[in-house]
Amino acid sequence: MKVKKACVHIIIVLGIFCSNSQSKAQTFIWDAGFNGFFDNREYYNDYSIPQTMFGVRTYGSAGLAVHEFYSFSVGLDLLYEFGSEIDKSSLVPLIYFRFHKNPALFLLGSFHRRNLIDMPNVLQSDTIFYYRPNCEGIFIELRKQWGFHNVWLDWTSRQTETNREVFVIGASGMLKSSFLFYRQDLIMTHYALSKEPDSDDHIRDNGGLYVRAGVFHPKPVFLDSLSFSAGYTMSYDRLRNVYDYDIRNGSISELYIQYKDFGIHSTLYLGEGQVQMEGDALYSGKFYNRNDFFWKIFRKNRIEGKVEFSLHVLENVVDVSQSLLLNVTIHGNHKVNGNIKNPDQ
Repeated sequence: MKVKKACVHIIIVLGIFCSNSQSKAQTFIWDAGFNGFFDNREYYNDYSIPQTMFGVRTYGSAGLAVHEFYSFSVGLDLLYEFGSEIDKSSLVPLIYFRFHKNPALFLLGSFHRRNLIDMPNVLQSDTIFYYRPNCEGIFIELRKQWGFHNVWLDWTSRQTETNREVFVIGASGMLKSSFLFYRQDLIMTHYALSKEPDSDDHIRDNGGLYVRAGVFHPKPVFLDSLSFSAGYTMSYDRLRNVYDYDIRNGSISELYIQYKDFGIHSTLYLGEGQVQMEGDALYSGKFYNRNDFFWKIFRKNRIEGKVEFSLHVLENVVDVSQSLLLNVTIHGNHKVNGNIKNPDQ
């Protein structure tokens, strides 16, 4: 019932947006997309469970560009996992304000993290794009030719009598010059208490960082892309009044090679097992080597498709996984004079 009421409210708001756009010469904007995923993980290790994630997401939003640099939108994002039932948790609202004036970008509300937040797997697992595609909070970024830097806040749980207050803060930055680059990523997750906590509940602080430097060549002599980096990663974990900070250290090296539509991304981790609540659990071991062999089956302006076979080498086992990912995005705007403009042009 709550889902139906939410849909009705959003439709009413969209109707108001459309009428205002015609009466005040404002620009009506819209955005829609489709994300399909098949991710089969045949794991036999001690850190992550074997599972198959198979489903689709579709979304649509619309709103007003009230100025050259300002806009706001509302919409819905729907998840359907094959073989399951759609319930209220499958439907997520999109409600956000956007300011974009080069080199600055600012968003406030509930908005898609894809193409905005790109954290490494050691800090935040890639399954977040399947089950938590929205960032609910704030995103700020500066981007120029020398690189970029962003910071964001994702409020994942509001405090109630039974639910904890939980939020995630992250930041990423890159500096690049010629064939060299430096990048840093950090994340912090805070698990506060509910309004009526049990005696066994405690505040938890968790997070980490990953810094690396490397070389890249976007167009080598016989390849389409080539890069190599090496860096340091750490995680920290504290359960207040139970144990103090548990800090784990390690090193990561990465190699990325692409030729036409085919490529390989190889990652090697060595060090203490990471304790990262948001990260990929396979980094909980002291040795982890991941090799992704991929084929980009679609590379169009609005369509991206990729087939991937991954080999996971851990301390005492070799696991495999396979995935198929498909992303489609379309968007545009409409002015009162009837001209339709595509933002990609």
